[in-house]
Amino acid sequence: MLDINLIRNNPDLVKKNLEKRNQLEKIKNVDLILKYDKEWKQIKQKSEELKHRRNLLSEEINKAKKEGKNISKLLKEAKEIPEEIKKLDEKQNKIREKIDEVILTLPNILHEKVPYGKDTKDNVEIRKWGKIKEFNFELLNHAELAEKLNIADFDQGREVAGQGFNYLFGGLAVLDLALQRYGVEFLLKRKFKLVVPPIMLRKESIAGTIAMHDFENIVYKIENENLYLIGTAEHSLVSMFMNKILKKENFPIKVCSVTPCFRREIGAHGVDTKGLFRMHQFNKVEQVIVSSPEDSFKTLEEMQSITEEFFKSLEIPFRVVEICSGDLGMKFAKQYDIETWMPRQKQYQEVTSAGNCTDYQARALNIKYYESNEKKFPHILNNTMVATSRAMVAILENFQEKDGSVKIPKVLHSYCGFKEISMKK
Repeated sequence: MLDINLIRNNPDLVKKNLEKRNQLEKIKNVDLILKYDKEWKQIKQKSEELKHRRNLLSEEINKAKKEGKNISKLLKEAKEIPEEIKKLDEKQNKIREKIDEVILTLPNILHEKVPYGKDTKDNVEIRKWGKIKEFNFELLNHAELAEKLNIADFDQGREVAGQGFNYLFGGLAVLDLALQRYGVEFLLKRKFKLVVPPIMLRKESIAGTIAMHDFENIVYKIENENLYLIGTAEHSLVSMFMNKILKKENFPIKVCSVTPCFRREIGAHGVDTKGLFRMHQFNKVEQVIVSSPEDSFKTLEEMQSITEEFFKSLEIPFRVVEICSGDLGMKFAKQYDIETWMPRQKQYQEVTSAGNCTDYQARALNIKYYESNEKKFPHILNNTMVATSRAMVAILENFQEKDGSVKIPKVLHSYCGFKEISMKK
């Protein structure tokens, strides 16, 4: 969430940020916050004046007693003041809740170098890596190939759980685990601490990591419980620091996790797309870093380079795009995506996202650190190390052979225990 002081002192900056994000409909929310804030200040002032009067009354009553004066009026006033203060404080709290509710609708302030754009077509290609392989035979899409190799059953997944759920077995199930293990070890070598987190969180925890409207569109709720299934390990890893005061000398704090992830919404093409690319349930290795504000954008570049190194090691061609202002998520100030080449589709498709949330999540979750005896909010960054389902799509499509088999990237041989998936494997 944004700092209320930023909205108070520089509302034009917040409005210009909304303009750049193409969220003009939210500009009125800035004025609404300022209106509520003015009311809040007025009530607060009245409350403070009454509290001051309460303190003075105590002195006046004692003085009147000593002088033998009638103190009935003073006692009556002293009796009424606490109730008036209570009513004012309740009003103040209700207005504060309204302010916080509206603030949560406002997105993070964009980094000044984020390219302007309206949607995905305006995202900017930064670089490419890898040579795109030429095939001399007709490629199968990953779902057809997986079914032909008898390593997935998409129809039965749909039969027992609905669209967006699948059965994986044999070589593909092993490949899923291999990518998880390799991804974790890749991060451990880069001094990340592995965490096994909860995969269900209370609303007050998960609300600090995602936009409020995502509760209806993305996150699954556990019936009759104040619990939600995580859409990514980021939700749990960031919430791990909720209401804590951290030590700056420990920055950057680098943590990672591998978890199942659950998403109600699975993309513009919906649940009718057969296969692994868009699913309600998938596995993902995630990295989160807590950084000092002055180092966070440098840290973003370092975090992005880690995942690029990972996909280079898999020998999968990819490109890196910077997300434009209109496509950027609410919590991000800046974001990069890695898109791998999908030869059957003859296009690049997103497989990872890396973003700097600056202090947006830290404020929402009350995560602080001390600097020069002053409490400040750290910056929080996250990046997909590997979503195994999308990486497997890239492997199935880029490494398929004419005989219908699929080669396994060399770095995964020791994790899989085999070098290819064929009808025999």
